[in-house]
Amino acid sequence: MQLAAAPLHDNKRLLALVQHEALTLLLDFDGTLVPFARTAEEATLDPSTEALLVGLRASGANVMIVTGRPQRLVVPFQERCAGIWWAAEHGSWRCDPSGAWEGPPPIGEIDELEKLLAPFLLIGGVRLERKSLSICLHWRECAEVLKAPLIVAATSTCDEWLESHPDFERIEGVEMLEVRRRVANKGSAVAWARRQFAGAKVIAIGDDVTDEDMFAALHDDELAIGVGPRMSTRSAFNVAGPPSVHTLLRWITDVRTSGITRAFVGLAHAAPAPQPKSALVVVSNRLPPTGTGRARPVGGLVSALEPALDAHDGIWLGWSGLDADGDRPLVFDAEDATRAAFDFPRGWREHFYAGFCNRALWPAFHGFPGRVEYIDKDWEAYVAANQEFAARARALALRDGTIWIHDYHLLLMGRALRQGGFTGRIGLFLHIPFPAADIFDTIPWADEIIDALLALDVIGVHTARWANNLRIAFDARARGRSRPEIVVLPIGVDPAHFTGASGSQHVAGLQAVLGPRKLVLGVDRLDYSKGIPARLAAFARMLEVYPELRRRVGFVQISVPSREEVPEYARLREEVEELVGRINGRFGEADWVPVRYLYRSYEREVLAQLYRAADVALVTPLCDGLNLVAKEFVVAQDAAKPGVLVLSKFAGAAAELSDAILTNPYHPDGMARDLHRALAMNLDERVHRHRRLRAALEGNTPQAWASAFLARLREQERSVA
Repeated sequence: MQLAAAPLHDNKRLLALVQHEALTLLLDFDGTLVPFARTAEEATLDPSTEALLVGLRASGANVMIVTGRPQRLVVPFQERCAGIWWAAEHGSWRCDPSGAWEGPPPIGEIDELEKLLAPFLLIGGVRLERKSLSICLHWRECAEVLKAPLIVAATSTCDEWLESHPDFERIEGVEMLEVRRRVANKGSAVAWARRQFAGAKVIAIGDDVTDEDMFAALHDDELAIGVGPRMSTRSAFNVAGPPSVHTLLRWITDVRTSGITRAFVGLAHAAPAPQPKSALVVVSNRLPPTGTGRARPVGGLVSALEPALDAHDGIWLGWSGLDADGDRPLVFDAEDATRAAFDFPRGWREHFYAGFCNRALWPAFHGFPGRVEYIDKDWEAYVAANQEFAARARALALRDGTIWIHDYHLLLMGRALRQGGFTGRIGLFLHIPFPAADIFDTIPWADEIIDALLALDVIGVHTARWANNLRIAFDARARGRSRPEIVVLPIGVDPAHFTGASGSQHVAGLQAVLGPRKLVLGVDRLDYSKGIPARLAAFARMLEVYPELRRRVGFVQISVPSREEVPEYARLREEVEELVGRINGRFGEADWVPVRYLYRSYEREVLAQLYRAADVALVTPLCDGLNLVAKEFVVAQDAAKPGVLVLSKFAGAAAELSDAILTNPYHPDGMARDLHRALAMNLDERVHRHRRLRAALEGNTPQAWASAFLARLREQERSVA
């Protein structure tokens, strides 16, 4: 990226901070203080750099080195640099100038991942670095031709492990990837520095993605400086590399000791082309991650929206998943410039996302009033978040462009857009149910929600039932006012994504274990609306009532981790795992495990093979806006010998898939009978039902769904001037 001289006000801002009596400098190590080397052991502090750090400390500045290096590799430097503070392993290990280190003991959870990554050490030039709270795979010395397949395989291995370890995250650095505890980040070092140096102002300098956590923790009146070609959207400006960092640090020392006031000439700032306004901005609470492998989602919404974004040079806006103090700039994805994200201020994760969205709207809209918590502070965060999403979207969209909002997190956004002067078309697609009147009426702010929805041009839902509930709410609260068009547009699946794949070791291993037994398959996010405990109870009831099926059938339940930070979901996981244990303990034999429970996700290709291998798919949510798993199962089947779909009549997909065996998930005996019927169904009936189910889905791909919604939105000529 082209660099330009920093504007005068940036130099003045830097000078004012440097002159502050209580200044704290937080400095990254590799790539910032010292150039990168082939190995960490080869990148070391030379005497001139040590003298530079000591001189900074003598100027009255607090100096803290914040590095991702293991603590053992930092100790030799700490012993040679008097008066310097150190934070190793991204702030997990800390050392004051006295030389006293404190840090956590190694955690055993990483042992399993270390074993999984060990085979990569057979590739020349690959190193594995173990730390207290993380493990890091380096490939700087690896041959170039081997790097691409290595990165794909290692990333997939880490992401698979992460599915069952939600307290950890994967980060990518220069020629490496690291899996660490989420709490082990450089933002914690900033908090530690504030406790040590009360009243100080901070300048943070760093070069890679791990330093973004440090930058995000700064206050508005503090400064982040990036190093090298990787431009950080969180840093005010950049310097070229470690030699420029040394020049900057010498200038800081001179300012503080000699009183000079000349500007620092090595300062630069990014000068990218201005972001053009877009004709289409898609907004959702979270952005799907980019990249490949298990981290990349393959769901209907992503495959539906990507062609629409390409066709309109559109932008997808969402929350980054991070929290930050101070300035929270809009960050465009380095891999995909169509995606823009911003951090939440601290507190929104708890009160907006986990609070009003998931403790109020989610249970209310799914018909679980007993699980609802209405808290004023949560509602206030919801209002504030919707206003910020609207402001961010307005900044990206043409004044008369199109903004397409997705789901229940952003029900107030349309009104905020209109209040901010946006005159283009606004659509909302609600992917979850809209509740019946008696439940919607329990929401203390129901009037405000309906008033905000009136600012929209089109609202899309999956079924006529949800559309009717929405019309009733408008009739009760918006009589005589202009309303948005309500359209029923159930999203589809692309059959091409679920046919043709073969050869998965996961599926082959499962089939080998099952042998001739029939396979019942459940695939869901782990959510109380999916009815997984009721499904397990019905399976157990079937084994009790039809003992001839014992040893002749196996149930595989895949539960994709979901909202692990919400306590209700952690309790649900415990309930499900306990129920699986009881069923296996009661009915299992030495050579037969009735239920195999997998708490993880699978790539689409593996799911497609599991769908085809299954004799019965048990898709039994207590309430669901649609349910794409049911549709994926149908299109994945071999038409000559298809499996049977047992589908809850309370899933939105039941409106289209009436030739499934529709069941009542609230009635264990009835669901047990329906499951038995599915397992006993002859081939002719299976083929007949599948043919009709497949015909019901014909042509309704995610791309067609997105095109149809945008076409309805274009037809609106409503005046909003």
